[in-house]
Amino acid sequence: MLQAIREKVTGWIAYGIIFLISIPFALWGINSYFGGGEAQPAATVNGQEITSEALDRAYANYRQRLSQLFGGAIPESFGSETMLREQVLGQLIEETALRQYIDDQRYRIGDAELSRIIRGMDVFQRDGRFDSDIYEAQLRSLGYSPLGFEQELRANGAMQQFQAGIQQTSFTPPYSQKRFTSLANQTRKLRTLRHSLDAADIEVDDNQIEEFYQAQADRYRTPEQVKIDYIEVSLEGIKQGIKVSRDDAYARYQDHLDNYTSPETRETSHILIKADSDEQSDQALARITGIRKRIVNGEDFAELARALSEDPGSASEGGNLGEIERGVMVPTFESELFALQEGQLSEPVKTAFGWHLIKLHSIKGGATRSFESLQAELENEIKTEKAEVQIYNLVENLANLAYEQPDSLLPAAEQLGLGLQTSDWFDRFSGDGIAAEQKIRQAAFSAEVLQQQLNSEAIELGSERVVFIRLNQRKPSQQQPLEQVREQVRSELIAKNLREQNLAAGNEALAGLQAGKSLDELAQEWSTGITDHGFITRQQSEIDAIIRSRAFNMPKPERGIVYDGLSLSNGDYVIVELSAVLSSDAEADQESLARLNEGIAGVEYQAAVKTITGRAEVVRTQLEEL
Repeated sequence: MLQAIREKVTGWIAYGIIFLISIPFALWGINSYFGGGEAQPAATVNGQEITSEALDRAYANYRQRLSQLFGGAIPESFGSETMLREQVLGQLIEETALRQYIDDQRYRIGDAELSRIIRGMDVFQRDGRFDSDIYEAQLRSLGYSPLGFEQELRANGAMQQFQAGIQQTSFTPPYSQKRFTSLANQTRKLRTLRHSLDAADIEVDDNQIEEFYQAQADRYRTPEQVKIDYIEVSLEGIKQGIKVSRDDAYARYQDHLDNYTSPETRETSHILIKADSDEQSDQALARITGIRKRIVNGEDFAELARALSEDPGSASEGGNLGEIERGVMVPTFESELFALQEGQLSEPVKTAFGWHLIKLHSIKGGATRSFESLQAELENEIKTEKAEVQIYNLVENLANLAYEQPDSLLPAAEQLGLGLQTSDWFDRFSGDGIAAEQKIRQAAFSAEVLQQQLNSEAIELGSERVVFIRLNQRKPSQQQPLEQVREQVRSELIAKNLREQNLAAGNEALAGLQAGKSLDELAQEWSTGITDHGFITRQQSEIDAIIRSRAFNMPKPERGIVYDGLSLSNGDYVIVELSAVLSSDAEADQESLARLNEGIAGVEYQAAVKTITGRAEVVRTQLEEL
């Protein structure tokens, strides 16, 4: 959060804004990565530089996302650090080339559309309506000017226009839809036979346990553990120390009184006699005056409206205009309407359309919530605003002190009057208390904290908590004695032997089936029953997913029967018999076709991005030279 706070990004509102201006296809934003400098660029795209600092930030962001996705450890299958950095640089190059192309093709967001987007953002609204004061205040807190923010929205809107232009014009040819439908509706006739040994029948002796333990020694080590010292700063904690007087809360109530008043609506009916000239106006006035007398004398307003009103939109409804709030009708009509009492009939009212009679049926809203009902909410608002200012200053000072004295957090804690706390032991993958947070564990086992024993940078936990940590104690990984893990080793060895024996029996049986033996004969040999699944679908949930997947990957039985086999996660071995395949060209599920179209649209969009990048003049610097 330190970087965010230094950019004056505070509170959940800031995060809402940042989310709303992010482009949908990017793994990370690119605008903030471009800056000057004399260092050798990581790449240039049509003369525009991507700095090495930009690559470093994007790579760190990418690694963090991968680490979070896989619980703190990135699988080796993702490749080396060099490969990951090359992937990140390739993404930055694609984004740069695409933005240049969009600018050249003059994709644009107009003023009206831009206004609609901004006014529709919840973070700029109060009580469901756009509030210009909130808009300007939140932009200031983010370090944006209105012009800069709007330019960013225009750029991202143009990006979305390009993407939508490709994806929304993508289509799937009828032949492909038919082929997809046929495959999606396909059913397969299936029988299975399971070979399952009882773990109680598997015997292992002490020598086997010893050998297995020695061969797998690295698996029986305690994980490396650490304790950390930490300082936590939270918005809620700061708020608890802030006092707000009743006078301050009441002043805010008075300043924003309109926000606590619900809009007034009036259920209204009218009768209109049109008039397009002065002569017609006099005639219309005479007619509307006569109608009014008839209503005063007891005739029904709605019946007269149906018979006499010249407003085609409301006459058939007895003149009913529904509920009307201020700002909807023309001024003269609105002025008269909002001066009426419930049930009252107006005098004739002239507008550009002619002469009206207005009847007010009921009034809703318009009430102002009392200060007493809002006092707690107002006090909390003021506390939050003051706390956000304090947390910015506090974390900024704490970051500076932690950096200036990197070998201890105690001086920073004492100088700022904060408590220095110590965690329990935890490892890379689990912990209690503060260590239950993945970001804390990740930072605690980073090179800076674990090996260099420096204070960490600010660690943001949600939008309202910031933590600084340093290493307190380190407990290295240790080999667990055999006697301590003997039962675990025994169980794992039994499971291994069970799986191997089931697999051997299954492979032997599969060879016999492919040589001409029947599944029924094999069932007699194994003294177990066959499960006849009949015709199954791809989505038939009552069948194990791994068996269902294997069945739909087996070749069609052109003549006779096809067999295959597989091991299950519990060690059992299953023989799969496929005897028939039926396809249907009936109408496919529309949701499935929609997913197919979305997939094709995504491929076409990525192909367009690759084409644009391929046409760009790109110069890359070897990573080892950066």
